[in-house]
Amino acid sequence: MSKHPTMCDLCQEGTLEVKQGLNTVTYKNNTRGLETSFCECDVCGTEMALPEQTRDNKRRMTAFKKEIDGLLTGFEVRALRERFGLTQAEAAKVFGGGVVAFSKYENDDVSQSEAMDKLMRLADRLPEVLMQLKNDAGLNPPSNVIQLAKWQLFVKDAANEEIVDENFLQVAETQAVYNVSTFEKAQWAECQEC
Repeated sequence: MSKHPTMCDLCQEGTLEVKQGLNTVTYKNNTRGLETSFCECDVCGTEMALPEQTRDNKRRMTAFKKEIDGLLTGFEVRALRERFGLTQAEAAKVFGGGVVAFSKYENDDVSQSEAMDKLMRLADRLPEVLMQLKNDAGLNPPSNVIQLAKWQLFVKDAANEEIVDENFLQVAETQAVYNVSTFEKAQWAECQEC
């Protein structure tokens, strides 16, 4: 391209006019018309795309492919990252993918892998997964983020024996650690107001 982006590189006489078109594309047997940006010379009629137009056209194609592949769109990736309370750099530490990976995913410059997509969706569905990933990445969540509290669940089996379930998790809006060291039976009258 010439230093003057509005001058035609081919004829060196004409001025490039910005145009919009519809480009029919097919991906995995799915056909769609995607908006395409380009320039046309008003003298020789040559069509070309400027670098920013090429980038935008590629992003539209990547978004289309993500949709067909069932992956999160760039907009959805950004919404999840923000809901998780992470910067792009922190999201890269938590989920992997490199320092600028989330910028590329969110702008539809590249598609995230299917594994990355599944991990982000899992972290969205299960807060304990997100908390574990954050902890593994060395990110300590702020106190206003929902934390998991480990509880012991006491139940009775068929023989009326007490069973302790160490794996019972309950979401609590605090960072306090809950320890249940003893189990006291309460009379029914005392529990009626619970």
